Amino acid sequence: MSVLGKILGREGEDRAARYLVKQGYKILERNFSAAGGEIDLIALHEGAVVFVEVKTRTTDAYGAPELAVTPQKQRRMVKAALSYIKRRKFHQVPCRFDVVAISAAAEKEIALIQNAFEVDRTHL
Repeated sequence: MSVLGKILGREGEDRAARYLVKQGYKILERNFSAAGGEIDLIALHEGAVVFVEVKTRTTDAYGAPELAVTPQKQRRMVKAALSYIKRRKFHQVPCRFDVVAISAAAEKEIALIQNAFEVDRTHL
């Protein structure tokens, strides 16, 4: 990733964190890394641990930001989330995966997609 891309991503994560706090989320961690994956933000919201992917785009030339959360990215997030749950002993706490999409090209610059994808727990 280019230096400008890293700056854009960091600014997007900062903006997403501020937005989520205003929506009642409590940020627990930022840029959590584990073998096999990384999660931009981890928060508590309405009794659930929420794993948040932030996608920021300056243009929609490559599609809406949320479309970049591919099945491959989802699998990496799930691996990292499982590591986080194990480390924090949150086995009995509900969890979900949200996406914050930030697009300077769209009328509505920031969108929160709660429960952006499901995890089949029978395979965990």
